[in-house]
Amino acid sequence: MSTTDTALLGHVSGEALSASALSDLWTMTTGPLIQGRVLGIFCGQAVGAGNPKLAGIWLQVSLYVLSMLSIVVFISWNVTEYVWIAFGEDEAIAKDAGYYARVLSFAIPGTLMLSQATQFFSSQQIMRPEVVASSVALVLNLVLGLSLVLGIPFPNFAGYGFAACPWVTSSVTYLQVLIVGVIFCYIQGLHRPCWGGWSWKEITNERVKSFSGLYFPSALSLASDFWRVAVIGGVAAKIGEEEVGVFNTSYRIMWITLILIGAIARAAGIKMSLRLGNGDPMGAKRAGYVGIFVSVIILFFLSGAVVWKIREFAMIFTDDDVFLNLFEEMRWPFVATLFFMNLSVAIEKVPISMGRTTAVFWAGFAGSWLGQVPGVIFFTVYWRNDLVGLYTGMAVGYILCTVLYSFITLTSDWKKYSDQAIERSEAKED
Repeated sequence: MSTTDTALLGHVSGEALSASALSDLWTMTTGPLIQGRVLGIFCGQAVGAGNPKLAGIWLQVSLYVLSMLSIVVFISWNVTEYVWIAFGEDEAIAKDAGYYARVLSFAIPGTLMLSQATQFFSSQQIMRPEVVASSVALVLNLVLGLSLVLGIPFPNFAGYGFAACPWVTSSVTYLQVLIVGVIFCYIQGLHRPCWGGWSWKEITNERVKSFSGLYFPSALSLASDFWRVAVIGGVAAKIGEEEVGVFNTSYRIMWITLILIGAIARAAGIKMSLRLGNGDPMGAKRAGYVGIFVSVIILFFLSGAVVWKIREFAMIFTDDDVFLNLFEEMRWPFVATLFFMNLSVAIEKVPISMGRTTAVFWAGFAGSWLGQVPGVIFFTVYWRNDLVGLYTGMAVGYILCTVLYSFITLTSDWKKYSDQAIERSEAKED
């Protein structure tokens, strides 16, 4: 939905797009703390090991741990305005960025519940709740955004503009929670085979420690990625106001491709978790490698389309000629970044599904802070102080991440991690 929001705001004004970009750059520094997706590992391995009720227990543990973290995130988002003023940004844009983040902060509980519930279902290969909820949300977010933000298709009504955009997104988030809770839980009861009811006594210190042991490296890995993007966004902001707007918008194009590649990686991850929990390491390995192979094939086609029609892709988000010309100028390093970013995501899902979140964290940390950030600084200082130099440095960092994730995957002992999955899934019997 954030991609839709960017597209809508790009047609409101350049200032609105810049304010949302600043909001995103700050909120992404703490938002990833509640976005680590490891619940599917625990639930999938429990189901694969024949202990389905344990999946429901892990859902409770995840909600308990993440609810504590969400308090920190909520507070952080509500100081966005003051952070950007302290960094010397224009007060008017900083105020708008603060408003945008503050409204979105009220959707944090809904986002948390939705994320964990959909992981709980997808780990059982039940995809309907997420597919239906997200599909309705995407359509409704677009329809309400067009009408309330831009005033389309109503004559003599220009919409409420920037102010309405975050309220639309927050409202649609809670609608998704209602769809999953009412239709798929209360009416259809899809949760019952793996849900034994809420029980505080099942949230033991041992389980919290086990969950946290995988969750925090995963969350910190994601957070490190976003912190790195925030730093690079700061570099883009120093280049110029138009450049930071294009940087934020271009990331939305990468996220469009990531939706497809991420879906393939998640499907492979579900298969791997089930097979690891079932004691089938070779089957898990095949599932992981098939996911990578399919991702590579699709990425070649997607990258070619973006190179060929980058101006048309950019026009989804803005009709400003200055922005569109900047997109065309940086097309080649941008597409290289897009390709290797998505490929690294496809590959990292393999060791993550094994439970190797710590190894993935350190590899991502090296790629981000020893590869990408220094690369961006080097190319923008010593070569070209524009988006071409910036995206060239980003591409170098993602290539390093791809190499490191590939090394972890190729050197993993699948039998060892299958045994660990089985042991983890029998925790209920301890």
